[in-house]
Amino acid sequence: MIFDRDGTLLDFSGMFLAFVDDLHVRQGLSVPSDRDHVLSLDYWHSIQEGRKIGDILVMDHLDHIPRSYMEQARFFPGTSDVIRSLSDTGMRLAIASAWVATEQTKHLLARERVADCFETVLTRDDLKAEASGGASSSLEVKLALVERSLKELNLDPREVAIVGDAPVDIQAGKALAMRTIAVRTGNFRFLAHHLEALAPDHVVSSVAELNASEHLA
Repeated sequence: MIFDRDGTLLDFSGMFLAFVDDLHVRQGLSVPSDRDHVLSLDYWHSIQEGRKIGDILVMDHLDHIPRSYMEQARFFPGTSDVIRSLSDTGMRLAIASAWVATEQTKHLLARERVADCFETVLTRDDLKAEASGGASSSLEVKLALVERSLKELNLDPREVAIVGDAPVDIQAGKALAMRTIAVRTGNFRFLAHHLEALAPDHVVSSVAELNASEHLA
């Protein structure tokens, strides 16, 4: 089973808020009081459209979030228990994130006491030294990382499920003939209307609801 990280295993709201707050402080501005707005899809779209905080173009600094603020992050409730349970049953687990911060992710897994459950942890950082074919879009990066995970684990993709909170996770899984499991955390909190068109094999509220016998049968 290959997991996405942010929004799937990891509730990154705390680290995103800390990042936004720090940018405001650096620019001598008051931190936003409407926390729900900062975590909204509208705010994220405004970043993609060129939002500035003072003189800082936020889009240029997004990679600082997982690299510098991972200590602010937490797994979604029940996630660690399910990961441990899956591992104990002999399930082989990996993480493939199209964002950065491989080493910080490993530290997070150690903090959550599940580092030994994952055989492979890959992020966009791990594509830098490779001839990745010019991969640039999130889907291209996700595909490259998932394919590398499958190769490292020597697994047939038809015997593997991908678990994610975003359309690219489901699209990558389908492109590789994997089973696909969508979680209604992270991006799918806002993009639930895409699920019918994406047609994942399973949809669960969170990783805490995963059941190997039910969702991999």
